[in-house]
Formats: sequence, structure tokens, C-alpha cells
Amino acid sequence: MQFKDLEWKDVVLDGMTVCSHCEINLCGVVKMEFRINHEPKEDKYYLYCFGKGSLRRLKPEKNDSIESAKNRAYRIYSDEMGRIRKAVDFLVAT
Repeated sequence: MQFKDLEWKDVVLDGMTVCSHCEINLCGVVKMEFRINHEPKEDKYYLYCFGKGSLRRLKPEKNDSIESAKNRAYRIYSDEMGRIRKAVDFLVAT
């Protein structure tokens, strides 16, 4: 199963991405949201995940770069979509 690329809205200051945001809304039923914020003191990017179930993270995940944070968000998105696909396949089969 292939998923679409996530569409990020970046906020750039002085040539550096300080935050990025992505929302996915599937037919008004499933909503996923990812936010990445730069923490200048640690020079790390914090990935926040919002949604229902296993998607929601209580603590942000630290990343060394904006690209690694976006890659991690895509893996989380892919895992969640795989779970949704399995649930739909199960409901269709019964």
C-alpha cells in the first residue's frame, strides 16, 4: 500500500526552519496532525503528534534535523495508515 507524501507548511526565519506543521484529514473521520518545533537551546527539533489512539504522543520526540523529524513523522503516518487498512479489511471481510 502506497501513501501520499505529507504536505508540510514551514516557517523559516533567517534561512532556518523554526517550525513545520502538517495535517491529514481522511474523509472527516480520521485526523492526524504533526508539528515540528526547533528548540534553539538544544539545537534539536521536537516532533509532536496529535490524533487518536497510538498516534498521540504525550512527549515530543527529539531529532537532530528537520528532515529526520519529517521522516519520523512519515513512518508514524505509514504505521497508522497500515493499522487503519487492516481494520477496514477486517470489517469488509466479515
